[in-house]
Amino acid sequence: MCTACGFTSTTYDPCVDISLDLEPNQGGSAKMASTKTHHSCNGEADCMNSSQNCGISTLMGCLNRFTRPERLGSDQKFFCQQCQVRQESLKQMSIRKLPLVSCFHIKRFEHSSIRKMSRKVDRYLQFPFSLDMAPYLSSSILRSRFGNRIFSFDGDEPDASNESSSEFELFAVVTHTGKLDAGHYVTYLRLSNQWYKCDDASITQVNESIVRAAQGYMMFYVQKMLYYKVSEKAVAS
Repeated sequence: MCTACGFTSTTYDPCVDISLDLEPNQGGSAKMASTKTHHSCNGEADCMNSSQNCGISTLMGCLNRFTRPERLGSDQKFFCQQCQVRQESLKQMSIRKLPLVSCFHIKRFEHSSIRKMSRKVDRYLQFPFSLDMAPYLSSSILRSRFGNRIFSFDGDEPDASNESSSEFELFAVVTHTGKLDAGHYVTYLRLSNQWYKCDDASITQVNESIVRAAQGYMMFYVQKMLYYKVSEKAVAS
């Protein structure tokens, strides 16, 4: 959006998953978080040595960060069709249409060309078992900015922005243990409200608390209506 005249240019980008940055470490919250959970740093000295691994991020916080407006600098001016000159602008990501299954990938591997180093970020991420995606929809973001004057997008299906389909249930979590150059993947899978740990050829039943404590690398959410329909069929069979 042009900051001078308000002209908006929209681009649609189909995707199979959404890659999310972890929230930046919040200063003094790291030490407090270490007393509440074993997933954060053990002690103030560790936090000083690895500040990016301290504290706790949340999936909702990552989604808020993903969809917040970003002011582009003067070196990234775009050509405004209305002003007919290059202008500074605001860029904002949003989700136009929700899929049946939403996949979120957490960026846990950082690469710095300046420092010429790469590393893994082991900070704990809290993720909900039930997730409402309505706040991150394009329709919701536009209405919060301009009110209910906004019409539906061209080509949208009648139920494309149906609020009842914005409710999702977690059904799979992929974790990664190890370092950047070597590690191991484990999947936690939910079936008929029971969680299973899939570790190579070994599949074992686990408690929900084990899943909540896992270091999420990828999370898969399915629309709530579809999840309960599948669960009912599984029980009936």
